[in-house]
Amino acid sequence: MSAAGSAPPPLPSKESASEQSFRRRRLSVADLDTSEFDDEPADEKSPNGTDSKRRIRRMSMSPEMGVVRKKSDLPFPLEIVGTYSCHGVEPGMRHGETSAKINQDRGAVCYPFADSDEIAMFSVFDGHGVCGDKVSHFAMNTLQAILEDHPLLTDKPAQALKHSYLQCDSLLKQEPTIDAELSGTTAVVTVMIGSKLFVANAGDSRAVLARRSPSGGVIALDLSEDQKPDTPAEMARIKKKKGFVSPPEEEWGGPARVWLDANMTLPGLAMARSIGDHLVTSIGVIAEPEVMEHELGRDDLFLIMASDGVWEFISSDEAVAICAPIVAQAGATEACTKLIERAAAKWREEEGDYRDDITAIVCKFPCLQQRPA
Repeated sequence: MSAAGSAPPPLPSKESASEQSFRRRRLSVADLDTSEFDDEPADEKSPNGTDSKRRIRRMSMSPEMGVVRKKSDLPFPLEIVGTYSCHGVEPGMRHGETSAKINQDRGAVCYPFADSDEIAMFSVFDGHGVCGDKVSHFAMNTLQAILEDHPLLTDKPAQALKHSYLQCDSLLKQEPTIDAELSGTTAVVTVMIGSKLFVANAGDSRAVLARRSPSGGVIALDLSEDQKPDTPAEMARIKKKKGFVSPPEEEWGGPARVWLDANMTLPGLAMARSIGDHLVTSIGVIAEPEVMEHELGRDDLFLIMASDGVWEFISSDEAVAICAPIVAQAGATEACTKLIERAAAKWREEEGDYRDDITAIVCKFPCLQQRPA
């Protein structure tokens, strides 16, 4: 489910049931323009303020669908790694009209990473709340900068990822230009070190591996678990901290939510972990990610990472089935495009005039040490 930062107020009765449904479930609009992330200068500052003498990393933010970039600006060839983001839409003032939402998703590909051709970083962030786009943009930039300088990155990657998420969240609390009390972001990050994948996740964006099956088909393997408030372990932590969890709404399809009080007034967060959402930190909503490790084998074909704009109506198995023949024949960028187009079509079928932001990354194996000419 899309994770609106708080439950919206009651709606006028003149609205249709379907309009009320989408607003209760998903409406989350910020008012900042999305800006393109430029390559960092050589004399960049690390998050602790010290000078970093690293070479300029090839960091590419997921562009809006339809934007064509120069191959020389990309970390990987288009057929190896493809990524796009697609802003959401919402109903306009008149029946049948739609207007564009501000895109609160962010995606990024970094390679080479930490001065190494054997390390790459892939990340997807899904912001929510009034300042959701600010939070996701901050997390995209800050998390990769912290992680690149982390002393345990190559020796203990899982520990480095957990430390980096927590430090990113701490720095967000200190950022005076962003109010992250009722705004936050999911964060799913894959660090590839040689033949190993380390996948860190906080929230309900997801990483999925496509693998050749013994029968010759292609199967999906989830490399992250969606952290919903009613997941047993997550709910136990929240209740231990005196928080409240409401079950999914059967009538209008809303997700389970986290609340500060039994009257369920604030904030109605639809996930148990996130970066930001500091109002509910005291009741067990945490920024620390779960980390999974996977050793790539010869039957592993490609990786999909996406915000829940994909996963809302498309399962992991379906996403792999959509992408598999396209990755094999046309490459990762074409597969990423088709996946987002299919997700957008599902939103039209299920929600009519409303669509959440959609961001996806498709990475074909092997990928390290492959760059555009």
